[in-house]
Amino acid sequence: MTEKRILCVGLCNLDIVQVCDSFPEEDSDQRSAASRWQRGGNASNNCTVLALLGANVELLATFSGSEHFAFALQDLQRRGIRTDSCTFHADCEIPLSTVWLSASTGSRTIVHSNPNLPELTLVDFDRCDLQRYGWIHFEGRRTTDEIAKMIQEIKKWNDSVGATVGITISVDLEKPRNSNLLLIPDVDFIFLGKDFARFLGFTSAQTAVREFKKRYPGSYTLICPWGSSGVCALDQDDNYLSCGVYPPTVIRDSLGAGDTFCAGCIFQLNKGAALQQAIEYGSRLAGLKISDYGFDHLKSKIDQLPN
Repeated sequence: MTEKRILCVGLCNLDIVQVCDSFPEEDSDQRSAASRWQRGGNASNNCTVLALLGANVELLATFSGSEHFAFALQDLQRRGIRTDSCTFHADCEIPLSTVWLSASTGSRTIVHSNPNLPELTLVDFDRCDLQRYGWIHFEGRRTTDEIAKMIQEIKKWNDSVGATVGITISVDLEKPRNSNLLLIPDVDFIFLGKDFARFLGFTSAQTAVREFKKRYPGSYTLICPWGSSGVCALDQDDNYLSCGVYPPTVIRDSLGAGDTFCAGCIFQLNKGAALQQAIEYGSRLAGLKISDYGFDHLKSKIDQLPN
């Protein structure tokens, strides 16, 4: 039987990355130590990591018809990431993120621009053949009402086919906006980002997972990575789990670390791994990712991780 795909739904954009000795001062003129273009966006990065791990993965995003977007398309094709159901908008600009990486701290500062590329809609999502997928992962975006409709479509599908062949649904709630709360019903896994957790008034991962589930009850599993403080989680039965972080000796590139963590967890959970094993794997994978620039170096390091 062919392995069912993991579908990641969200943004695909172009990152222009400048590696600086330190964050540039305002109104200054300085050279960077290195620079690069790369395909970015949360869902796009999730797909990159999942593909490197060997998963059967597909991206659903809106694509620009701009000639500059050809770079992103070629990279997706090179990595074997499917784009069967993506929507092209001919007269739109490519979303662009300008990223400064500080070599002295390992931090990343991002300025994002999206002049006119539309967000995904339910009409776009309905082009997907749900029987292809075993797991669908969403990133919380401004159009939460449309994403909530997509989740409802999966819920209807799951109800019609039964639990044994149903689709697992996960969502990454990262940006500080109240509308993210619309995405809680009917999902199986929530990745609760530190910025969103702080926006809700939580001051630690442990507090966040316990209090979030009290405020918003449900049978979902909640996973909250909190930077250098580690990861906390509550499973669907409210059992508490946690794990530490595994930083490299030198942090070179933290861009996409959270996306890497999510992808690592999804990869393990999709294989049937226990939650503790999945968060440990995701945390170790994120530690490997920030040890060098970009994502490709992960391919030679994945064997270092315990299965």
